[in-house]
Amino acid sequence: MKPEELKIYADFMKEYELEYLEVKKGDFHLILSKKGTEIIERKITEDRPVVDINKIVEESKQTTQELENIVYVKSPLVGTFYRAPSPTSPPFVELGQKVKKGDVLCIIEAMKVMNEIKSDYDGIVKEILVENGKPVEFGQVLFIILKE
Repeated sequence: MKPEELKIYADFMKEYELEYLEVKKGDFHLILSKKGTEIIERKITEDRPVVDINKIVEESKQTTQELENIVYVKSPLVGTFYRAPSPTSPPFVELGQKVKKGDVLCIIEAMKVMNEIKSDYDGIVKEILVENGKPVEFGQVLFIILKE
């Protein structure tokens, strides 16, 4: 994982005043903790070196301009997250894909109503934080987009 990717998670923790954050994506597992003053990054099959969260936070201050272009797309309601309009259709967006303002990013089903979630900005999809078919909460971050 690149330092700039870790900065995104460190900034997310800072923005929401979290003491602990754990991210699992496939065979990748990341744990961030303010109390322990360290970040342990590892794949399930191999250990990685320990990274100092204070160093990451300090580096993130240096790239404020870049980070100001990061947008967190949040769920406007409680429901079920779907990346595609149907199980056989391709996803609305993929990681790294350019999106325009108004492009559909996903659907959230609530009470049998399909609600399209659209991008408010032109940019690039940097992270997709929810798995297809999983429940989401109001205000939960679904996507991270880098504004262009």
